Amino acid sequence: MRALLLLLVLPCFANAQINPVFVAKSNLSYPKLEASGDGLFGFEKDGKFGYMDKNEKVIIPAVYEYANTTYKSIPSFSKGLVSLYKDGKYGLLDKTGKTVIPFEYDYVNPFATNPSFVTLRKKADNKNIYGVASIQHKIIIPVEYDDLQTDSFYVAVKKNSKWGLMDVTGKLLLPLEYTALTVFAREKVCKAEKDGKYGFIDLKGNWLFEKAKSVYTLSGCYYGMIQCQVSSKYGFLDLKGNEVIMTRYDVAGNFENHGLARVGKKSPVSASVNLYGYIDKKGGEIIPLKFESLGFFYHGLASAKDPETNRYGFLDKTGKWIIKPAYLDVTNFDNTGGAWVKMTDGKWHYIDKTGKDFGIFTDASYKSFNADGYAAYEHSDYPYVMMDKTGKVIKKIEDCSAVYNFSEGMAGFKCSTSGKYGFIDLNGNKIIPCEYDGFTGFADGVSRVSKTIDGKTKYGYIDNKGNVILPVAYENAQGFRNGWGLVKNDGNYFFVDRSGNLKEPPRKYDELNEFRSGFALGKIKGTDNNPHTFYYINPQLKEEFFITAWQAYLFWENVAVVSTDNKTYELMNKKGEIFKKLEGVETLIFCNNGMLAVREKGKWGYVNEKGDMMIKPKYDTCDSFKDGFARVKLNSKWGIIDKSGTEITEPKYENIIPCENGVFIFFDKWWGIMDKTGKILVPPTLYSITIFEKDKALARLGKTFSIIKSPLAK
Repeated sequence: MRALLLLLVLPCFANAQINPVFVAKSNLSYPKLEASGDGLFGFEKDGKFGYMDKNEKVIIPAVYEYANTTYKSIPSFSKGLVSLYKDGKYGLLDKTGKTVIPFEYDYVNPFATNPSFVTLRKKADNKNIYGVASIQHKIIIPVEYDDLQTDSFYVAVKKNSKWGLMDVTGKLLLPLEYTALTVFAREKVCKAEKDGKYGFIDLKGNWLFEKAKSVYTLSGCYYGMIQCQVSSKYGFLDLKGNEVIMTRYDVAGNFENHGLARVGKKSPVSASVNLYGYIDKKGGEIIPLKFESLGFFYHGLASAKDPETNRYGFLDKTGKWIIKPAYLDVTNFDNTGGAWVKMTDGKWHYIDKTGKDFGIFTDASYKSFNADGYAAYEHSDYPYVMMDKTGKVIKKIEDCSAVYNFSEGMAGFKCSTSGKYGFIDLNGNKIIPCEYDGFTGFADGVSRVSKTIDGKTKYGYIDNKGNVILPVAYENAQGFRNGWGLVKNDGNYFFVDRSGNLKEPPRKYDELNEFRSGFALGKIKGTDNNPHTFYYINPQLKEEFFITAWQAYLFWENVAVVSTDNKTYELMNKKGEIFKKLEGVETLIFCNNGMLAVREKGKWGYVNEKGDMMIKPKYDTCDSFKDGFARVKLNSKWGIIDKSGTEITEPKYENIIPCENGVFIFFDKWWGIMDKTGKILVPPTLYSITIFEKDKALARLGKTFSIIKSPLAK
């Protein structure tokens, strides 16, 4: 029976068709692709990453490493800069690929609010030390501090458990004498703790106010308002420490540039639910605290869930519905002014601030865009295609959830809609529709097929045009070769010719095996612990010769393996003559290309059809030859050898399989294609692939990505 290589079969995903309005570039094949900001996209190659633009032009080559090998995320650009890791050190690049800070630090990161300066970290005496440099790599604050905290033009530094304050010229503004210090550059104040004092100071060290730390928990200072907490309730102070808004809220955010802060209180109905609203700097409820869901303001609008309808819409800063609550769910508005809303059709649509609908992204979900308006979308359908050995896609195979190796120019495939099997030719055309529950590959232009009838599996034969040779009605059927098939019904065997005529075998056998290499094999079991009798039947359905043996197998090419003493394997020619004992052979794999794989003392090698050792046993596992090559396994890795035993590719792959014309398919996390010189024809980017026939194979495409863009982005 001709072996079939089954491609990995996963649950079939519906093809997610992307709305063209969002597509900037499609069909990008990489192990990983991420939108990385500033119009650049991180891509992975050979385990490292680099960056390209939306036209797939490589801007920064893939030579950088993942700092975290568990969570492999490609770093994103921010304001034209990115911190990267290589050879065990961090450096800083701009978006042209120019090295701004050399790779000699354990940490490099631009200030969040002022990218003209960067935080540096090194290790000394087994501890981390910090400093600050300009992006021209001029050291401004020496790398000698135990910790630091930055905000715009100011840096709080720590040494010997004490904090002080510097500016970005390196000038010391506040001496290192504070127990804790957090700078808020916009307000030119610091939250400080010193000598038991706790409160806020100005940048000259003057105390603006003090509070009892046992009573107050002071938080951030934004737009002149300091968030505080007393007895697990939140409120706000002014810069003099006056309690402007009483600590009465269960949750609170900071004040934003629109002069409002989002606050919340527990619902009177359920303590596990908070009701949110917005207050101004005097504590006035500009938007009442009645919303179970209330977002932050983006582009002047905040998402909210209407308590009356349980639908979502968008409010302005006065609490007016600008986009009426009509949606099942929403996201906040993004940087480009678009938001995703789930409509009553159950799908997510993209709208602008006026409510204009740009349609769905895919049927399944939505994708959030980066600040530059881009995102990368990973396709999950992994479509089945026919390709040549260069990786060129010849045809996409529709309605397909699995494909199988070509055999005589025909391959089986499984319909994703019906779950049944049909056949496809070398041009990708579906020749035989999906109507069978099982099949074998074609041999002599015939395939065995099966169907489930009344709960039982029945078998028959079809030709490569789909014509029925023998109806699917038999309890068993074997392969069709040398002009004959073999079926069994009611315990009786029958040979079948190409016209569907049934012929009885020469006698009644206890077991009967299909034709291979010119002979079928019948067995009469021995009695009283005696050996069996094996009859070799020619295509004229005549018994050409027999042998008495404990084991005997079909011919594979010009030899058959037998054992007359039940201890030793022997080789037999087509005249029925035993001509070689294979002493010391523990087991074997049948002959292809005139080579027989044998195992001695736990290791595998090869003998030729004469039984002469051609490749000494040294491999852990091996396979039969195909087109002059065989795969061998050593130390859990696979390689390829030729018939002389020369290693064409050393055993280093998770899997590798010889095809025709010196082409190999190999597996290294994904499947790829190489030639016998080791040249990579297709990098390992395919989810699966069959062996080639006439330079064509059926494959399942691996990870592919589309670069998508908000239709509102400029």
